[in-house]
Formats: sequence, structure tokens, C-alpha cells
Amino acid sequence: MTDTLQPPRAAQRPHETTHHNRTLSDPWAWLRDPGYPDVKDPDVLAYLTAENGYFEAHMAARKPLVDRLFEEMKGRIKEEDKSVPQKDGAYLYWSTFEAGEQYRRHWRRKVDAPADGSADELIVDEPALAQGKDYFRLGAVAISNDDRLLAYAIDDNGSERYTVRIRNLATGEMLPDVVPDVLSALVWTSDDSALLYAPANAQWRTDCAKLHRLGTDASADIELYHEDDEGFRVSVGLTSAENYIVIATGDHVTSEVRLLPAGDPTAAPILVSARLPEREYDVD
Repeated sequence: MTDTLQPPRAAQRPHETTHHNRTLSDPWAWLRDPGYPDVKDPDVLAYLTAENGYFEAHMAARKPLVDRLFEEMKGRIKEEDKSVPQKDGAYLYWSTFEAGEQYRRHWRRKVDAPADGSADELIVDEPALAQGKDYFRLGAVAISNDDRLLAYAIDDNGSERYTVRIRNLATGEMLPDVVPDVLSALVWTSDDSALLYAPANAQWRTDCAKLHRLGTDASADIELYHEDDEGFRVSVGLTSAENYIVIATGDHVTSEVRLLPAGDPTAAPILVSARLPEREYDVD
């Protein structure tokens, strides 16, 4: 009977850390694998296996209902679907879902090209990128100003830290650039020679904006702005006129915005208006 099942209990192991002259006790610190999200510690894995086993056993009697609800919900979803094409520059962009697939395919064609499918370009094939992976999520996607390069970010381990790769859409060639731990939008500079982004720090927060020049190692990326307030998050964007890059920082009630010329990202940031507590504003 499931009523007799008992959940696994994590063992307590003495563990203390001292910060700012205060000692903290955490008997479950051993459950934090230092290699996360790549968990290899056998004790942690054993406990996770026990938790999963308990859940499966507890839910076994409800599986017919779960399966019925799943089929009912799936029946209300159109498996083959296509988004409305959106014009951006010289191209129309849209995405499609095909029956039986869990991920989208992203397409484009030139505005003046025939709509019979002969000119359609597949620019991001999520099913192919996700193949063989236990987890996959597509993050930010950005097309260069000359429509030639595609920068995209993926998380394939569930860590919510995205890795950016760049592909030449004309040739299909992958550039050697690899930018790890990204947690933001991607913004091209005017000459398409570099990308701006906000990386995740050790606490999974974005506290700075960086510049990655194509053809260089990510370790050489330039920090353009750093936020000292731990409660604020940093994001990057582009104005509608595409002449300024926006570096925004803020919490839930206060914001502050700086602008960089899209053609000169290492110039001194222009502070729009200094932060005032509980005042939010945007710039476009």
C-alpha cells in the first residue's frame, strides 16, 4: 500500500562555515555536489535515486489517471503549428512545431521571396540540437545586422546557464567562439564584430555586462559595466533605432539605465538618470 511508504531521510553530517565572524551549521551541506550541475557524488546520487523511487512508488496507483489527463491535455493542443511571420529588416521570421516533436524549428525567408517554401531557410533546428540530450532549452537568439551571422544560446543540462555559439547562415559553418554562463539577451554591435551579454555569477545572478569580440576566447571578454548592489540585476538590449545599446540594472522597484553607442561599445556609458529608490523607468 502506498500509505505505508516512507520518504527517504537525508543523513545529517556535521558541517560548519564561518562568514563575517559568524559560524553557520548546515548538516545537509553534503548534498551540494561541488560539480553541479554535473552531479557525480555517489552519496548524492544515491539519495536522489531514493527520492525518485519514493515518488514513482507513491504515484504508481495514480498512473492511469495521470496518463488520461496527459492525453486529454495533449488532445487540446494543435501538434502541428506555425507562428505568424514577423518582418525584421529584409527577412520574415517564423517558427513551426511538427507533430510528435517537443521543440520548434525556426525559419526565415526574404521579404520579396516566393512563399511556396522554395526560399525558406531553417536557421535554428531545435529538435536536432536537443537530440540525445536529457534536457534542452533554447535561450536568446540574435541575427547580426548584415543578416549573415546567428548567435544563439542553449542550456542542455538544466543549470539555467546558457552557452552561446555563432553560426554563419550563408555557409552553415560554426564559428569557434564559445561563450559560457550567459543569462541574458544577446546584442550585436553595429559592425557585427562583437556581442554584448550579461553572464551569470556564482549565485546565478547577472551583475555585469560584457563584450565578446568574434574570434577571441571568452576569457578575454571585456567588462563594460559592473553592478555593486547585490539586489540589482543587469540586462542588455537595443533601442528601436538600433543606434544605442541599453545596459539596464535594477530590482523590483528601482531601475537605472546606461547607454552605449552601438558603434562604439567601449565608450564611456551615458547615465540616463541616477537611480532613486522606488522609481522605475525605461529607455527606448
